[in-house]
Amino acid sequence: MAGQLWALTVTVNEWMEGNTGTAWWGAGFLVLSFLVVLGLWLLDPKDR
Repeated sequence: MAGQLWALTVTVNEWMEGNTGTAWWGAGFLVLSFLVVLGLWLLDPKDR
C-alpha cells in the first residue's frame, strides 16, 4: 500500500511537470500493482 501511494505521488508529480512518458509508466505500475493485490485477495476468500 505504501508503495502504491508513493508511486501515485511520483506519477502525479511527473504528469504535472510535463513528463508524460514517465507518468504513463507510473500509471502502468499502479494498474499492475492493483491487479496483483486483487489477485492475492481473490486467492483466499475465507481470509475476509
